[in-house]
Amino acid sequence: NTQNSNKITIGIPVYNGEEFLIEKISSILNLGYDNFELIISDNGSTDSTKKICEEFALKDKRIRFFCQEENLGPNWNFDFILKKAKGVYFMWTAVDDKILPGFIEKNISILEKNDGVVCSISQVKPYGEKTEFLLQKQTTGFFRKLKKKIIRSFTPLKNIPTFGPYRKKIRTHLKTRGHHQAFYGIYRTKQIQKIFVSEFITGFDLATMLNVLKYGDIFVLDEVLNYRYDGGVSSSGYFNYIKSYKFNLLESLFLYYPFTKWCWNNLSHKTFLRNLDL
Repeated sequence: NTQNSNKITIGIPVYNGEEFLIEKISSILNLGYDNFELIISDNGSTDSTKKICEEFALKDKRIRFFCQEENLGPNWNFDFILKKAKGVYFMWTAVDDKILPGFIEKNISILEKNDGVVCSISQVKPYGEKTEFLLQKQTTGFFRKLKKKIIRSFTPLKNIPTFGPYRKKIRTHLKTRGHHQAFYGIYRTKQIQKIFVSEFITGFDLATMLNVLKYGDIFVLDEVLNYRYDGGVSSSGYFNYIKSYKFNLLESLFLYYPFTKWCWNNLSHKTFLRNLDL
């Protein structure tokens, strides 16, 4: 049970994930890569998430399952898993995302060969009903075309490698709508434990990635080895998002104020002002 007993810790923070859990856990166990531990933290689910996880944990010793008595927020759950990690490398993965074979080995290889790379990830493609709608060739009617255009405008862009001076990296990352995709890359465990932003703020993933860029670069494999579900909480619209996380009226009206405040406190004021438009 040393820090090096597993090559990588895979963390699944989950809340009411029964629809995806069986397929998700099964796919990780059958990736063809065995040197890992899988930590699942159930954030007070009200569905059959706990039962499903307990059944898998009884069958496979690589799975460590934790069940929280109440929902303590997404930031807390991500941080909880990270603190429990024992692997040399670490990654979070959403319960409704799909990891493809090769994702772990290829990204670990990048980190092993490049000390200046803090996070390595592949290209990511969305899947789900919204994506299927966008891929439909025939569109009839003005409003159908308009809806398709609006959905496409909010679809995350592909991951962009982020290298160079910190000032330039900050600008590049803030401009990329797909910033949250890079968050689900692979890190060195001890490094990300120092970097992770555990404060309860909307955009803690983006804040974490801005911290990552202080330590080094983000590498992107030029192949799709991960599929991201387009119907998750972060993709379900503003009102569903604030309802899911039980924000009060002030927090709902100024959703990103805490993140903006974090940037003011953690970036240089010159850098902050230079990127105020973003």
